[in-house]
Amino acid sequence: MIPAGRLLYIDSSLFVRSLLPDEPGHAAAREVLTAAAGLAVTWCMAQAEVSGALRAAAADGRVPDDMRGILFDSVFASHDAPLLLPGAPGATTILATAVAGRQSVRALDAIHIATALTEARTAAMGVPAIFTTLDNRQAEAARAEGLEVLVPA
Repeated sequence: MIPAGRLLYIDSSLFVRSLLPDEPGHAAAREVLTAAAGLAVTWCMAQAEVSGALRAAAADGRVPDDMRGILFDSVFASHDAPLLLPGAPGATTILATAVAGRQSVRALDAIHIATALTEARTAAMGVPAIFTTLDNRQAEAARAEGLEVLVPA
């Protein structure tokens, strides 16, 4: 499923679904994160996206409020935590703006795609990371931008 030694760029949708058992694709998301241990990268603002999703899940009664921090830390403070990429102003911002203008994606999705195209490639020493998401619209946009995409089943 995952080529040996390749970095995986992980979108926030995959982190969220891995943490919430009632989400579609939960088992597949957990499997990908387990396989990607030590090879995962993501935009640093994925932390804010995941935190917001966990707050919403707690508000809906889908997860106990006192578990939010533990679930968050299980991804971002574990020994297998993804490398957080800054999504720095400059080339990444310019590219995200262009992606949002070409593709039918939300702004945060465009930033994830641009970060995978720029900073994740740099982190992998020029080898493109495999873009991993459970958002089909974002997956289509990432493919259209030239990324190899993995959508776990």
